[in-house]
Amino acid sequence: MEAGLRNQSLNSYNENDTSTMNLSSFDISIDDLNTFHDPKSLLEFKKIFNDDSNQLFLKLKTDKTNGLNAALPDLQERTSKFGINKLPERKPKSFFRLAWEAMHDKVLILLSVAAIISLALGLYETFGEPPELDPEGHPLPRVAWVEGVAIIVAILVVVVVGAGNDYQKEKQFAKLNSKKSDREVIVLRGGDELLISIYDLLVGDILILQTGDVIPADSVMIQGSCECDESSITGESNSIHKIPIETALKTYNEKFPQLDKDIGSVKGVPDPFLISGSKLMSGVGKALVTSVGEHSIYGRTMLSLAVEPEETPLQARLDALATGITKYGILSALILFIVLFGRFLSNLTPGGLYYPLNPAQKGSKFLNILITAITIVVVAVPEGLPLAVTLALAFATTRMAKDANLVRVLRSCEIMSCATAVCSDKTGTLTENRMKVVNGNLYGLEFDDNNNEDGICSKDLELNKEAELNLLANIALNSTAFENKEGESIENPFQTPKRKNFWKDFIKSSNDFSESKYSPPEPEAFIGSKTETALLGLAKRSLGMDGDLELSKLRNKPDLLNIQEIVQVIPFESSRKWGGIVVKIAENHYRFYIKGAAELLLRKSSSISAKTGTSIDINQITGDSYDTLARKINSYAEASLRTITLAHKDYECSSWPPTNFGSGEADPEQLLGKDVSFPDNNYSGLTIDGIIGIKDPLRHGVKEAVAQCKRAGVTVRMVTGDNLTTAKAISYNCEILTDEDDEESYMEGPIFRKLSEKKRFQIVPNLRVLARSSPEDKRILVETLKKLGEVVAVTGDGTNDAPALKLADVGFSMGISGTEVAREASDIILMSDDFSAIVNAIKWGRCVSTSIKKFIQFQLTVNITACVLTFVSAVSSKTGESVLTAVQLLWVNLIMDTLAALALATDKPDNSILDKKPDGRNARLISISMWKMIIGQSMLQLIITLVLHFVGKKIFFGDIPISSFNESQLNALTFNTFVWLQFFKLWVTRKLDEADGITSIRDRISARNLNFFQHFFRNWYFLVIAGFIAGFQILIMFVGGISFSVKEQSGAMWATAIICGMVSLPWGVVIRIIPDEWVVAIFPTRVFYLIIDVLTLKFLFGRKNKHKDEEFELDDESDDEKIKLLYSNNSIFKKTKAEIEFIHSESAETFNPYHIYQKWRRGSFDSFESVENNHHALSALTMVPTIVGGAVAGWSPVLGDSHRGKKID
Repeated sequence: MEAGLRNQSLNSYNENDTSTMNLSSFDISIDDLNTFHDPKSLLEFKKIFNDDSNQLFLKLKTDKTNGLNAALPDLQERTSKFGINKLPERKPKSFFRLAWEAMHDKVLILLSVAAIISLALGLYETFGEPPELDPEGHPLPRVAWVEGVAIIVAILVVVVVGAGNDYQKEKQFAKLNSKKSDREVIVLRGGDELLISIYDLLVGDILILQTGDVIPADSVMIQGSCECDESSITGESNSIHKIPIETALKTYNEKFPQLDKDIGSVKGVPDPFLISGSKLMSGVGKALVTSVGEHSIYGRTMLSLAVEPEETPLQARLDALATGITKYGILSALILFIVLFGRFLSNLTPGGLYYPLNPAQKGSKFLNILITAITIVVVAVPEGLPLAVTLALAFATTRMAKDANLVRVLRSCEIMSCATAVCSDKTGTLTENRMKVVNGNLYGLEFDDNNNEDGICSKDLELNKEAELNLLANIALNSTAFENKEGESIENPFQTPKRKNFWKDFIKSSNDFSESKYSPPEPEAFIGSKTETALLGLAKRSLGMDGDLELSKLRNKPDLLNIQEIVQVIPFESSRKWGGIVVKIAENHYRFYIKGAAELLLRKSSSISAKTGTSIDINQITGDSYDTLARKINSYAEASLRTITLAHKDYECSSWPPTNFGSGEADPEQLLGKDVSFPDNNYSGLTIDGIIGIKDPLRHGVKEAVAQCKRAGVTVRMVTGDNLTTAKAISYNCEILTDEDDEESYMEGPIFRKLSEKKRFQIVPNLRVLARSSPEDKRILVETLKKLGEVVAVTGDGTNDAPALKLADVGFSMGISGTEVAREASDIILMSDDFSAIVNAIKWGRCVSTSIKKFIQFQLTVNITACVLTFVSAVSSKTGESVLTAVQLLWVNLIMDTLAALALATDKPDNSILDKKPDGRNARLISISMWKMIIGQSMLQLIITLVLHFVGKKIFFGDIPISSFNESQLNALTFNTFVWLQFFKLWVTRKLDEADGITSIRDRISARNLNFFQHFFRNWYFLVIAGFIAGFQILIMFVGGISFSVKEQSGAMWATAIICGMVSLPWGVVIRIIPDEWVVAIFPTRVFYLIIDVLTLKFLFGRKNKHKDEEFELDDESDDEKIKLLYSNNSIFKKTKAEIEFIHSESAETFNPYHIYQKWRRGSFDSFESVENNHHALSALTMVPTIVGGAVAGWSPVLGDSHRGKKID
């Protein structure tokens, strides 16, 4: 809510306060600021600012040290002049536009035209012709126009309901998209570092940039250096080095004094310009914002794009299924039309049923035939399939937001249903990521804080001043974390801290009635890397980092630490596992401070610091002392502690870097140095100042979540940068590793990456822990798993995790600790950084898949029954009239499409959904259990409705003659029974695959498998829709009358309709008790495949054609050997191989003769290849008006030339 108010206030300032602002006080325009950014141009910058970078700060009224003035009037004026950092929202389509688009459906247009003509003819018959008389000579009611009106009204209802669903869907996705785009940035305002929403970013703000950030607005680098990836904006594939504007101008003037070259025109021109949307791959720094929102390069690019909603794989498969069903629906409608049209023509001949009718009545009869045929198409076209998946995804993504999963890419939601492997980080995902220093050794002094909840006391660390300042320099200056200012009262709407209210706003906007079980994290003293915040906590509690030596003062005045200046910063990167700074201590004296992974820095160290009285001694590391330090690090690791080493190295040189380091900045690897050989008498390595043990407790519920994954058939693997001892300890605690696992279940990254692909294929199926791993190791692991046929989900938080996140089937990034690059590369953001949220994603993914399959099962049953019943009854009728009228079929279509989609696509998952193993990558859309239910229920419905239609007269009236009223009663009974069959079938459909894999009839008789009313009140959407269908059907039968072609029903008829409908329930129980394996054994498989092949019904498999890019290629090893290896090491391949051999053995003899003919006819060797047909079936109807025109005018096209032109009365 507050975020919404904040954005609203920004807009209100922009619109309402313009008249009162002194806009001319800014001596620069938006166009001027864009001139040197698009394209990037130092020449233009020099022209505008007279070759003086300080002019940029003056014109934008920004303080280079403290940032913007936090006063509200200044920020209001700035917003009015330069705008806000938010693109104009794409207006969702209005309800009326969606309704208009729905009316463009070709079949609905055809039906509408036919209905209008029917209405016109009905009006003519009503008002232009004498009334018909009943047997007693009384005039019959003149209601020929009613059917046309009823059809038009039914069409409008279908359009309005469909448009309403689409409108609600667009609103839900718009809310999620706005949250998906929002993120946090660090700015400098009033001298304080603040964490704010990117929507609050203003021109003139000073951005604090870190590795992994995505640049939120066009900016100019003013401090630091970095490498930027601008490929997504400019297409430049190589990373671009950025330097401060002041340095860039100086370098440019020295190298290009003629001023005839510019950025991009020649190599060597320095680039200080940061483009919005580009990614900071390495480095840190500060930048001055120059353009925001729609005025930035990224903003203008996005506004020029018309982005269409993505189509998910499931939507594509359902579209293919719907297209296939539609073709056969059209074919059946065409056959029906031809049959009825032939009968119509025969009835026009002398002595025929229609011979004595006038032209209007003949035209009306023809239109009835046409409307019946078109209505079959309307019923057959399963337009509810795409709607169902859209509704299910919209519902699931909204609810997933409640479970701390922000879905960025829709396809990820459905893919999680078939996930078989999860590769998870340790820190922050399996653990709480709330780190605290609990053990350590600083300058030879041991401390232990395991029993002290208030932190380390200064008496535990009796360090002298020199030691404290040394540690403070390494902890405070060699860090990107900063103090959390959220505790202060901030009323300014332009700088409301984002993190404080993000969770609250996010939960409120998720459009759900229930409260979220997740709570926003408690505010912490420091914001940034959790390892760094833990060390800063230690510094604040025990090293005197407070008062005159508080963090902000130390960074602004490093002389408080006896440091003259910071000359180089090497930010921490996960690939190298350390970060450092180089400072100038005195003339000709520089010191390199470094902190990082303990075991890595130990190998690079040759000496260790120790406090002796009031002085500090530097002692050489010997073989014995090295072993002692290694044992200490190992003991911390066995206690599940993260071990960090603090070290330094001194350099004596006149300027930085030393001459042997080359020019420019020192290479990080050169600074780190090589592994030290002991003893090192030259002291060429690092000097260790301390080893710290940091505890990160296991998250509550992780052990249960891992157990749930195992129960669901999903293998959890931990991929961490920690050493193997720590990784094993954590994995045993959360039961990723168990006592049954052997040594092949864990491995270190450096060893893993050196394995051949063949060896990796052997090891990976049993691998559970990958320690000391780099992002590249994670990528290789994901790639190997995918080649083994696994569907892989991956978590990542760092910039270097982006390749693995992109490669994974589903990438999860961390909402709290993750970098912006990682979030951009991911599909789902874990807003709580909690592993349990991944389990919820699996549950919701499976729920989406199950909901869609339930809908398919329900709709195909109604499709088959409605089309067959309409076809048979129309063909068997002398007048060609179907027992189900057009209006009745439209009501049925509304039930089986829109209403059923709403009812079945809004189910919530429960824990029982994890009892089923994942379907895998290539599972069929329609399973055997679904076919069993579709065919079984269709047979039941057809038997009941056809018996009532053809034998109902004898059942209710015996052998006595009946009137037309009684015939209408029986037709209405058939319609009523048909709808109640669908009503109770809707309840049966609530159960789908709960008994899959259970072969024992006794085990299949369970409440979980057979109780269709289980969790009765869990889905209120379903209950409301079921109640609406029942209530509206009763209303139709009582007051529908002429519009719905129904007559009053007797008590016996009502009882018959409802009891017959209820038969669906016990019949559904019987079908669900029968094991699927029995059906496979009884059903003629070879005949099934032959029918599929002959009728080109491959679309019923629901499989999407595999894209070329999705296939993987084997390497230089023998393909045969690789395939044998895959078969021998993976259960999925063994199962696939068995299925292929079974199909071949079952079908070879039957298929061979036919396939030989098919191959010869098609010139293809794919027996399942479908033949494209560009001729639409409805095109045959274009010849009809010519034939009918004469018939309606009074002559018969079948009489011959002698009769042509003679009027037939």
